[in-house]
Amino acid sequence: MIMKKYSGQAIAIIMVILVVAAVIGASLYSRMIRNKGEVIDTRESSKALEQSGNILDAFITTDIRTLQDGLYDKLTEEGGKITIKATSLDDLTTKIEEYFGEIGLELEELAMDASCSNYKMSFEFAPPSEGPEYNVGDVMAINLSNVTPPENCEVSLNFPQYGEKIFTVKEVYSDGGGGYKPYELAHMRVYCLLQGSKNCEGMSPTTSFEEWMTKPILTYDMYALKNSGLTELRVIPLKGTIEIGVSSSPQCNNIFDQFLIKATSICSGQERTMQVIIPSATNFGYDPMFDYTIYNSNGALAPEVL
Repeated sequence: MIMKKYSGQAIAIIMVILVVAAVIGASLYSRMIRNKGEVIDTRESSKALEQSGNILDAFITTDIRTLQDGLYDKLTEEGGKITIKATSLDDLTTKIEEYFGEIGLELEELAMDASCSNYKMSFEFAPPSEGPEYNVGDVMAINLSNVTPPENCEVSLNFPQYGEKIFTVKEVYSDGGGGYKPYELAHMRVYCLLQGSKNCEGMSPTTSFEEWMTKPILTYDMYALKNSGLTELRVIPLKGTIEIGVSSSPQCNNIFDQFLIKATSICSGQERTMQVIIPSATNFGYDPMFDYTIYNSNGALAPEVL
């Protein structure tokens, strides 16, 4: 048998195979390096997010009343926003206490990873588009007992979220002698938040309320309400989770505004931020259990008339 030799073609074919193999190998190596980088980035990103959350958790477990007072005073002095940067949790704690004093903040007890080397916190009055969420059984109160609102001071309650949500706004008035005026139907109004053109008809859980409205914003003249004897304005969710943002006119001097706190952690170049909203010092009231009436088969329970 005669064998033909194709030495030139064989070499060419072998070279092509080697080049293709090299390209495939380089591609696989590149992809492995890229995947490894993505895994590391994801881990560092999660670490930064967790650290930011831990910092905020430490904040909301401090002496909240002292923190509220400190936030209001300093934000008023600094034009409404404060930013603090640090390279360690100890350094961050020191700088925060330089602003707000001793509030029981213990960031140094948090586990600090060596890859997390930069921190930033910002403090400002919360915009009306954001606010804490309240569930059935909670209450958002504006307490005027120890506050004297300036003239023309108006506060708006903003409800950014839509959906089938029902809540009532209850007004509590002083009798002028250290007690409270008897409850009247006019002191409580029910509202609903609905998307689109729907209205509140037929949605009331009871007929004991005076009025229904559909409004995303409710505005109150706090100066006039205070002069009429109002001690508390209470928002009580009846159905759904309700987010409540607060805005006020310049005449109020921010005394009713809430606080937005953001914590940023940077771990191996991955920057992640978390935030929390702390209510104003005026947002406190009596226990919500006293907003409910106990009924029996004959109506509301009341002392017998002798």
